[in-house]
Amino acid sequence: MSVEQGFRARFIRSLGFFKRELLGVVKQPRLVGTLILAPFAILLIFGLGYRTQPPPFETLLVLPGEEAALASEMDELGEAFGNGIELVGTTTDATDARSRLRSGEVDLLIIGPADPITSIEEGERAEFVVVHSEVDPLLRGSISLLAQLSIDELNNRVLEQTVSRAQSGSESIDGPLGELRSGSDELVTAIENDDSEGERLAREDLLQQVDELEERSSGSEDVYSTVSESLGTGRGDVFDTLRSRLESTQSNADGAERAREFEQAMAEFETRYRLLQETDPALLVSPFSADVRDIADLPGTPALFYGPGVLVVLLQHVAITFAALSLVRERQLGLTELFQAAPLTAGETLIGKYTAFLGVSAVIAAVLTGAMLAFGMTMRGSLLAYSLTVGLVILSSLGLGFLISRLAQTDSQAVQYAMMILLVSIFFTGLILPIEQLIPPVRVVSYLVPGTYGIVALHDVMFRGLRPSVLMLGGLVVYSIVVFVMSWFVMRRHVKGSAI
Repeated sequence: MSVEQGFRARFIRSLGFFKRELLGVVKQPRLVGTLILAPFAILLIFGLGYRTQPPPFETLLVLPGEEAALASEMDELGEAFGNGIELVGTTTDATDARSRLRSGEVDLLIIGPADPITSIEEGERAEFVVVHSEVDPLLRGSISLLAQLSIDELNNRVLEQTVSRAQSGSESIDGPLGELRSGSDELVTAIENDDSEGERLAREDLLQQVDELEERSSGSEDVYSTVSESLGTGRGDVFDTLRSRLESTQSNADGAERAREFEQAMAEFETRYRLLQETDPALLVSPFSADVRDIADLPGTPALFYGPGVLVVLLQHVAITFAALSLVRERQLGLTELFQAAPLTAGETLIGKYTAFLGVSAVIAAVLTGAMLAFGMTMRGSLLAYSLTVGLVILSSLGLGFLISRLAQTDSQAVQYAMMILLVSIFFTGLILPIEQLIPPVRVVSYLVPGTYGIVALHDVMFRGLRPSVLMLGGLVVYSIVVFVMSWFVMRRHVKGSAI
């Protein structure tokens, strides 16, 4: 037999397995529906009904006395707490409040301290107690975060009231400012008339008046200086500026000009101080805000974020199940004896099966991709990179399925093994929780499943518009080669005694 005839014979035998496996899938629509449509329908219903924002916790505020000012500010407090907490009322009866919590009438209790003044006088924070009956670990974490944010908001409100009272009750600076203006004029006149003694007296009086003005301002200028110093944009302390300008007028040829610069610094202080007096106390207590922006193109519906992960896990599950059931059923039907008697090789058999299942899985991937795009999924990256990633996920999953078939003796065992890998994929591939939250020893399990590489790579392609990382794409290539070689040994045992 010539080389050409031998190649043709190998091709025909591989094509025979391709047709057999392809027809086997087509003739089992119920299997296809069970493996694809049912999980897809379940995930679709979940995606449509999923809410990224959990319902607010109905909260009862327990205060030590009916005269508490917070009791009359329910609307303002509810707005300040945000969407996570819904204040439903206040009470002074802690026992009744706990009973309402146990009965499920409310979700949270925020209990105020009985004697906050004593705690503060003893150098300790007055403690609010947040009580709940939640058992879900994620919601318990949310409650802890919301509790801290709520107490921070209460602290801010106390500070706002303190600042507001300080603003309204602060001593007027009109008198000291008037004296500074008059003293500045006297200093300029003395300098222009070469009156050394009058210049000295005027300067001493001005320095004394600056000290008095600094004391009367009650440190309000520190608000500007603290904010500026925190960001490295400080304009300097205005009182130090006033003193330095005064000192620069001594024995100086342009002393009169320096005195006028002193007047300008004084005018700047007056402007800033009056602006500070008119500023909203809430702005003084919380001078900073955050504007969070992202450069990734996430879909409009947050539930669609899980689309690429669901696609990868479904394709992986389908490919593993197809490959595992293929060899198991051939053993159950006694076809292995027929293969052993036929002029077949492990390579021919494996290539035929790989090609058939790769084609079927590619069609399924195309249908699911179209469905995702129809529901609003974004595709910022290259379609070629997307297709390459999906193809490698299918190839590596097929090899894993052939390995499973070596362990499974029946259809039910093959399906059970495939389901076990599906469960591993749900929890360890980053489908639900980021794999970075797993400790390093456990994270090894993630990289034993091809879905991990596929999910990370598709997130880069679809949402960030990047090429798949070399680590993820290379990992899929290496994974596919390794499981192909191992599958060849499995297939060689399946077609016993064959050559390459």
